Amino acid sequence: MGIDIYLEWDGMEEEEKQAQATGFSVTSGNVGYLREAYHGGPYATRILVREAFDAEDCRAEIPAAVLRERLTRVTEPSYGSGQGHALAEQLVNMFVSQGKDVGGQTVQSDTTRPMTVEEAIAERQRRLYPDDSAEMTKKVTKSFRDFVALAEEKERQRGKPCTIYASY
Repeated sequence: MGIDIYLEWDGMEEEEKQAQATGFSVTSGNVGYLREAYHGGPYATRILVREAFDAEDCRAEIPAAVLRERLTRVTEPSYGSGQGHALAEQLVNMFVSQGKDVGGQTVQSDTTRPMTVEEAIAERQRRLYPDDSAEMTKKVTKSFRDFVALAEEKERQRGKPCTIYASY
């Protein structure tokens, strides 16, 4: 189980849909599909396509320029807007400094800090896969960049943003 993100567009061919289902395309390589496991955050998909997670039907049209910006710029706190993240971070830091856990879980002091998609990828790789984080970070980052590049290409071709579907 995990988080699956699909890029959808008008006129999508059956071959493209099948490629997404398998995560592999012989011709293009990039199929407009991202996957993150539930092993622990931060979740880069939630930063990149947060509107899809917030939508009742888990679908949102997000302009490719917004996706591109989120890769390397902090556009909003990673877990919601407003100043709630600052208060949450202060509370978590207070518990961590006192050596306490919250809800029986290990507390990560930076889980609510604003970050870019690429920062989230790197942080997640360091936390979950410390032995091979550098190589995997490159691969995962490339998959997110390729996803955004495909969204840009399809938006240029169609004249409107693609639909992003989050399955989780």
